Amino acid sequence: MKDAITGLEAFDIEFVKLNEGEHVFNFRLDKKFFEAFDNEEILAANIKVEALLERFPTLMNLQLQLSGTMAVSCDRCLVALDMPTTTEHTVIYKFVPEGANPVHSSGESEFVVLTHQDHTINLAQDCYETALLSLPMIRNCDDLETKPCNQEMLAKLNDLSHEEEESSDPRWDKLKQLLKNK
Repeated sequence: MKDAITGLEAFDIEFVKLNEGEHVFNFRLDKKFFEAFDNEEILAANIKVEALLERFPTLMNLQLQLSGTMAVSCDRCLVALDMPTTTEHTVIYKFVPEGANPVHSSGESEFVVLTHQDHTINLAQDCYETALLSLPMIRNCDDLETKPCNQEMLAKLNDLSHEEEESSDPRWDKLKQLLKNK
């Protein structure tokens, strides 16, 4: 991964200048954002990020809400698919003295320990991971309203699967015959 701070300074929040209370920050994730993380899997992106940061005397609560689309290759026919995404992630920042354990993660929330020397948090890594985790494991157009499948590729896959079915191993045929006789 490239240095996540280079080119992603827009995701910095200088929390030491913030008063106690709620603060809202808005960001946009596009293809260049994912390229900063050396991610070639995302072909295009248009994701709106709303970060609600609640500052308290001893901690900060960050609620990230992402909504938009990411274009990825279809697992079946390789056509570019716009996958809709709507997700959220919570990060809790705790202020502690020097020498404390830096990061704890549990369940749906992440706990990050900040020392008195920390003045800025960068949300780029959290936005990146949250966006990628919102993608489905199997990426195809089955759940999309419009199905932009490459029919030529699907026909070729169909032909290849029929060719494999026609040729069978005689050893397996004998075993299958035994199962039918039971």
